[in-house]
Amino acid sequence: MRPEILYHASPVKGLRELRPSVTKYFGKPKQVCLTACLPMALLYGVRHFEYPYGYTREGRIYYEEYFPDALREVYGGKPASLYRCAWREDMETTAIPNEYVTPSPVPVLEEIPIPDVYAALLEQEGLGALTIVRYQDMTERRLAWVREAEAQTILEKELLHVHRDDPFARYLREHYPDSWALAQAREKER
Repeated sequence: MRPEILYHASPVKGLRELRPSVTKYFGKPKQVCLTACLPMALLYGVRHFEYPYGYTREGRIYYEEYFPDALREVYGGKPASLYRCAWREDMETTAIPNEYVTPSPVPVLEEIPIPDVYAALLEQEGLGALTIVRYQDMTERRLAWVREAEAQTILEKELLHVHRDDPFARYLREHYPDSWALAQAREKER
């Protein structure tokens, strides 16, 4: 069943049309990305290096805090605009649940200001539309997976060798020190 309305959130306000663009860190083609899932759209209301969310087998969306108080740090006090758009025939689904993409510009039907994305995400949690897995509630097995995944990202993006002020490298170095150390150790082993 196709949705009638799709969402797109952005820190940029006042858009009348969503234009195809390329995301810097995710390797997606030039396109407009939309979603039928409001909480998923809200997660993209802030430009960031990572969006640690997923879907359960039952199709429920969850967000995981990969470091202590991550949700508040990333989203707290940051405004965004939520754009409502109509589904069109040229939109395709992707491997990501509830995601729709198109290479063509998409007219905006309505812009809804979001004064604080963090508060909006907590509201979605309260409504039962989003599960937030707090860092302190994550299992050691899951935290080990996060350390490994972040170390792999550091190595794959060659962040150990970029300028110290590179924003992505600095972010990973500061928020994932164990992953950074693991990547450094593996680099020495090569």
